[in-house]
Parts: sequence; C-alpha cells; structure tokens
Amino acid sequence: MKIIGHKKQQKALSTFFEKKKIPHAFLFSGPRKVGKKTVALWFLRMINCNEKNAPCEKCRSCYEIKEGIHPDIINVYADEKEIQLNQVEQLIEKVSMRGFKSFYKGVLIDDAHLMNTQSQNAILKTLEEPSENTVLILVTEYPNMLLSTITSRVLQMKFSSVSEKEIMEFTGDATSTSLSLGKPGKALDYLNFPEIREKEEKTREEMSRLAREDLSYRFAVAKNLSKEKNMEEIIRSWIACTREEMRKKMKRKEKTDSLRKILKEMEEIVFLSSKTNINKQLALEKIMIKL
Repeated sequence: MKIIGHKKQQKALSTFFEKKKIPHAFLFSGPRKVGKKTVALWFLRMINCNEKNAPCEKCRSCYEIKEGIHPDIINVYADEKEIQLNQVEQLIEKVSMRGFKSFYKGVLIDDAHLMNTQSQNAILKTLEEPSENTVLILVTEYPNMLLSTITSRVLQMKFSSVSEKEIMEFTGDATSTSLSLGKPGKALDYLNFPEIREKEEKTREEMSRLAREDLSYRFAVAKNLSKEKNMEEIIRSWIACTREEMRKKMKRKEKTDSLRKILKEMEEIVFLSSKTNINKQLALEKIMIKL
C-alpha cells in the first residue's frame, strides 16, 4: 500500500521499530482524507510482518491487516455518531486475551473524538496499564475533543496536507490533484470515483447560485437542508468547494477574509453536529447570511 507524503512520520515510526522501542499508544491527528489511517495500518503491518524487509506487503500477516481480517488487530469505528462504551469494553476484553499469532496486538480507533465521555474514561486504564506487546493508535481530526488525561498518555503525531507534487507523482492526474487540496485520499476518490468529482462540481454550481439568490431563498434552502440525514456530508462538500475558491483567490492575490469566516462557520457545524444537538437550521442560516 503506497503512502503519499508523510515521510517524517514514516521515518519516526520506522526508528521506533528498528530500535525495538515501540510506544504503547499513539494519537494521529490531522485533516480528513490526509492519510492518517493509511500510515497507522502501514505501521501495524510493519511491526507484525513475518519478513525482514517489513512491511513486505506479501506475507499473510500484511495481507490480513490490509484486508481488515487479522485476528489480533482490532478496528473500532463509530456506531452512528458515537463510539459507545460497549465497543470500548469489547476491545479491552480482546486486548486482555492472549494473541493468536502476531508479534503485537493492535488497536486502531478511527474518529477517536467520537468516543463519548464514558468510552474515553473506560479506555484510560488500558492507556495507563497497557497489556504487553499491545499498540493502540487513536486517529482523529479533532484532538481537542479528547480528554487531556488521554492526550497526555499517548505519543502525538500530527499530519498535515501533502504537496501537490507528491500527490501528482502518484495519481498522474492534474485535475484530481488540484481539487484534493493536499489530501491524498480526496485525490484518489476523485480519480477512482468520477461520480464524486461530478457531485462536488454540482455542489459548486449550487453554492454559486445560492450566492446570487435573495435571503428568503437561502433561508428556505437552510430549512430543507437541516432536515437532511446527510447534512454533514453536504456541508463537507461545501467546505471543500470553499477551500478551493480560497486557494484560487490567494493565487490571484485577492482577499479571502469573507471566505475564511464562512469556512469557519461550516467547520463549526460539522464539528458540533458530530457531538451535540445543535440547532442546525439556525447554524445554516448564519452561513446563508454571509454568502
């Protein structure tokens, strides 16, 4: 599995492995689709690879981790909007058991910020008293939503946007690279799933139209959108489009203050709606006023 960018992180992780001084817990933080989980899975393959040149990507262990079927690698994902207490209790129980065949047991908690307070408190003991040869990797775009008692017990690694050059070398597609805004996962989505690119192009057209309409029309859109189940997904598309527009303006040396304010409002909606019962319509109306 090819990793696009993040050479510093790879080097640091490789050094831990080579010196046989692997921390028991990590926190990988950074934007969505930037490659955090890809690096996490690469590292878990490395420390459990059966070959000298790890990760070989060919042995059974590497294959099973890549396919998500390795018996000693526990993947935890949000159940709807939260990572529930029972999910954390199950992973704690599995971690306490003897491994089947790996050198290290691995736990990967994706969107770790979605652990509710009970879940976060439950995993603290595992972080304080880790089982032997167990590595936990928490992956999140919102590290500030984690308890300080958790962040103080993990080794933090930050991930940021990847250069267009690195993404272009891998994809060979200028359009996908440009639209990705430094996120390899986005570039691959655009490249492999044309419908995603078409959907975002449609979103840009809709946003452009909204900016030309009067406020009553925009408020009507906000009311309808607040009832959509996939509202967060739609807002994420708006965020991507807004960032692209900002980038274009910055290249032309134009001011981006108004776009920055809109972007902040959008990101706040996504952030809060993942953890709280915000008034979605009111939040969307605030965006509509600034369009």
